[in-house]
Amino acid sequence: MQCCLVTICIGEKYLKEYNKIFKPSQENYAKKCNYDFKILTDYIKEPKHPHLIYLNKILVCDYQWDKQYDYIIYVDADIVINENTPPIHIEYNFGDKIGVVNQSQPTLQARIELQKHSDFELPAKDYYKLCSNHIIDTLHVINTGVLVIQPKKHKLFLRNIFDTYYQKNINNFPKIGPHYEQSIIGYEIQKNNMHFFMNMKWNALWANNKDFYNTMKKQLLTLQGFYDNNYFIHFCGHADFHLIPNINSWFFRFTNFLLTRNGLQRIKILRKLSALIMRIIYKLIFIYRYLST
Repeated sequence: MQCCLVTICIGEKYLKEYNKIFKPSQENYAKKCNYDFKILTDYIKEPKHPHLIYLNKILVCDYQWDKQYDYIIYVDADIVINENTPPIHIEYNFGDKIGVVNQSQPTLQARIELQKHSDFELPAKDYYKLCSNHIIDTLHVINTGVLVIQPKKHKLFLRNIFDTYYQKNINNFPKIGPHYEQSIIGYEIQKNNMHFFMNMKWNALWANNKDFYNTMKKQLLTLQGFYDNNYFIHFCGHADFHLIPNINSWFFRFTNFLLTRNGLQRIKILRKLSALIMRIIYKLIFIYRYLST
């Protein structure tokens, strides 16, 4: 199987940010899985309009890659990949479908609770009606940050979506931003029964889960813990970019370990840590006095 991991990052400012924060984990994952790795820094086809940057993701098969690759794994440029992630193309039997992940995270009911708490639209069908004026009877909103595509099977289908909607995307982007792109792709994939829902681990939305657990439920969810329990961690909405370089650091790992203990365990750990620090200090003082004499 020939596979390619690909992302799109257009604009010097965004490319600089991507190279610093997100590229290392994506590139390492591609190497680990023996995937080719490509970063697209220009529009794939005309028109080259800034409102079409997000929609260009469905054109990734248009480089004659249908002849070169069995799978193209598209990931947004704000996704960090866990170093322990297995090759995605062998995790499922996709058949003729496109691999996608549901935006209803951590569960369908949780999404409804979170939407109600934020005073947003509730059912998935309301999302599609609001964002692109489509009527579809579905419980699911597809997040288009990860797409597992089989170019030989999906190239023309995806290109047709672009050709059908690109002008409407340009017109609607100022009003609802990337949600128009997401809604039309999700609508067309579901209407044509082209969706294969993967586990949320493959497009784990940090902002959604953090808001649900930490804000709504007052249940602690740390970024390190979220990273450890998922594969593709999606920081959509520019959520906590400043924290990403700390993932897997000793400080983040220790903090996550400490915060996930119960109160009594936490006290015992801190006592042991304090005792260890004091012993180190006493030894340093002794060494200093010995060397001073």
